[in-house]
Amino acid sequence: MDKDILENAYNWGLDLLSELIKIPSVSPQGDHYEEIAELLAHTTESLGFDTQIIKVDKDYQEQNCKHASRNPRYIVLATYGSDGPILHFNGHYDVVPGGIGWTITDPFKPLVKDNKLYGRGAIDMKGGIAAVLAGLKALKESNGYPDNLVLQLAFVPDEEIGGECGTGYLVEKVLDRAPEYVIIPEPSGLKTPWHGHKGALWANIRVHGKNAHASTPWQGKNAFLLASRFALELHSRYTTMLSTRRTKYKITPPEASYPTVMIGGVARVVDGKTNQVPGLFEFTIDRRLIPEENVEGTRGELEALLRWISVELGIEGYEVSYETSMEPAINDPAELYKALKESGRKHDVIIGEPEVCPGGLDLRYYTLKGSKALSYGPTGTTAHAPDEYLDLDEFKKLIGIFGVLPLELSRLNP
Repeated sequence: MDKDILENAYNWGLDLLSELIKIPSVSPQGDHYEEIAELLAHTTESLGFDTQIIKVDKDYQEQNCKHASRNPRYIVLATYGSDGPILHFNGHYDVVPGGIGWTITDPFKPLVKDNKLYGRGAIDMKGGIAAVLAGLKALKESNGYPDNLVLQLAFVPDEEIGGECGTGYLVEKVLDRAPEYVIIPEPSGLKTPWHGHKGALWANIRVHGKNAHASTPWQGKNAFLLASRFALELHSRYTTMLSTRRTKYKITPPEASYPTVMIGGVARVVDGKTNQVPGLFEFTIDRRLIPEENVEGTRGELEALLRWISVELGIEGYEVSYETSMEPAINDPAELYKALKESGRKHDVIIGEPEVCPGGLDLRYYTLKGSKALSYGPTGTTAHAPDEYLDLDEFKKLIGIFGVLPLELSRLNP
């Protein structure tokens, strides 16, 4: 790829990324979703794509997207070509709140300093979106788009709250067919793509006691103390049980190779008062699944363990409900990985074997439909943190890699 074309694409992509960061497209509120969707639609049209902005059906949103606000959700879908397998790039434009603790700049005021661009979403994942678009711009101006692939771009909301009104809606309600190949430029790091991710099950446990005046505690049954015993025993037994399982797939760091349970992200007395024996206490469970597990089996296992412990401890009243769940994902990306690896080599990046992401991604929506999918993007050590930044040397390399990836994949699909 011509160096001048790549440099121009880099500068164009840097300007685009700055404009994306300036738009506070924060989930779950989504006040600026339409604004950022219009910017992305205009950008894809300028690159020669046939583009549409899809508004998520209101009834669907109310029924299926329980973490979303009432603000409408928008998906940008852009397509170039009509013949051949689909190479589909997916990027979520929503970000977590800016938060406190920033020292370099405000979260939504992008700033370049010391060869880094600072701002909320710089790596998670507006930087990946900008790199894809800049890479395609470079490809268009050098070799042109390949004629034996369909290029497709999808920019979606709400990944940060589960993706039901983003990629979930796109895959289930919009796309005519599942794409053969999918790239999601999440911050994996340039040397290690992700070919899967762990799953999750979030549960809420309510333990019943009996209210009484604090001056006569013997007349009540303290739900806080009951729940504390319940939670401690559950944590001890469950962590011991899970320590005997380990995925066969590579995950970094090694500790993430095991399923995990985290208890007490939320823990509170319901309608409590200082001078009242608590009659109802609730706490949450965050259970992460390795690829060999599934949500249904994990739910049954948890409920059986709770029943057993409750009998042993004499806890007569408790309830289990579920806030959200996410199946783990895994796939063999085959020729997609080969094409990505060769694309990296042409830009002096040695791409290693795919690993499993220790968190969650929108990847599962595609792997469940049979797509060959990889998540691949910049280094993500500051995602969701203060002073989130994108290394601009990585950004330029990523633009170059995405700029040749369609050509490398097209050679594997003559």
